[in-house]
Amino acid sequence: MKKNISPQSLIEQYINAGIIMTEALPNGDYKTNNREAKKLKKIKTDFLENNLDLAKQVFAEVMKSENDKARSIAAADALRLNILIEQAIDVLEDVAKRADIIGFGAETSLKIWRGEYPGKTL
Repeated sequence: MKKNISPQSLIEQYINAGIIMTEALPNGDYKTNNREAKKLKKIKTDFLENNLDLAKQVFAEVMKSENDKARSIAAADALRLNILIEQAIDVLEDVAKRADIIGFGAETSLKIWRGEYPGKTL
């Protein structure tokens, strides 16, 4: 049985993971990056995929974060769940302007969502 967790706690976990990933990626620390990605996947599976109201609340707040990695992850996850589409696209388009791996990831997420890579899904 999944324990209850507050929306604020989920928001903080997303943002903290984004901060850690932002530091890990440019340094080639893929172990740390992948560990954080697994944590976020578990949060999505356990709490958000089957509760779209909670997912909307969490993703809407994370997409307002100052951390572009957290914002882009929340935006891609929102698109995956077919929620907050306009806000998610706006966030990914904004983050995609960055000239680094985080910008590239946001740009790639948009292209996959738009069907520019046949056979690929978010």
